[in-house]
Amino acid sequence: MWNRVRVVLEVDRQQHHSADGKASPQLYAQMVSEDRQLSLSGYDVHRSGGHELDRNSAGFFRELFQRYDMLLPPSVTNC
Repeated sequence: MWNRVRVVLEVDRQQHHSADGKASPQLYAQMVSEDRQLSLSGYDVHRSGGHELDRNSAGFFRELFQRYDMLLPPSVTNC
């Protein structure tokens, strides 16, 4: 990214926070801990559920590009 901004995009599906189809507090805690370590290391972490991107990926990227004052590519601008 521009201006030396370091960005991490995380896209989660069910396996990121569940085990055997059941919510797992341990997996969730690990995921949050990893996000915190990235943030403390100077990264901007943006986490999204896969379902959100399935429904509105153009909206997600519009918001992300706007946040960093970046021009949108035509493929997103025209959605």
